[in-house]
Amino acid sequence: MRSVRIVSSDAGVETRAGTIFTGTIWGEVLLPPADGATLNRITFAPGARTFWHRHEGGQMLIGHAGRGLVVTRSGAITPIAAGVVVHACPDEEHWHGALPDAFLTHLACQLGGRTVWLEEVSEHDYLRAVEQALTLEETYAA
Repeated sequence: MRSVRIVSSDAGVETRAGTIFTGTIWGEVLLPPADGATLNRITFAPGARTFWHRHEGGQMLIGHAGRGLVVTRSGAITPIAAGVVVHACPDEEHWHGALPDAFLTHLACQLGGRTVWLEEVSEHDYLRAVEQALTLEETYAA
């Protein structure tokens, strides 16, 4: 019989920026790496985003508040907001972050393996993806 483990993080909320994020984000570890999975709550300031990256085991992003987008290397763009769940397949290169005029908070569940960080998302590529995401939102609203 498998036991249930209660996990709490004493690390609190950390401000992160620099080598894997553009802009400012706040991260909180909810489930430290255990049995191949981790869970973090991440809040992105307006315009903040991750660098390109991939997860060996994949990743689930669960929108909690605000508005943002998830973009894959193939060019697929998915708007993310409260209640939206986005799955990045194992080793799928992607980035995610807030729109320029909104904060974004999501839960990020890494489904095993390590994260491989790649290059920064250029401002040009970010703004192009934002424009396309806003067009998608208008289409869904119509």
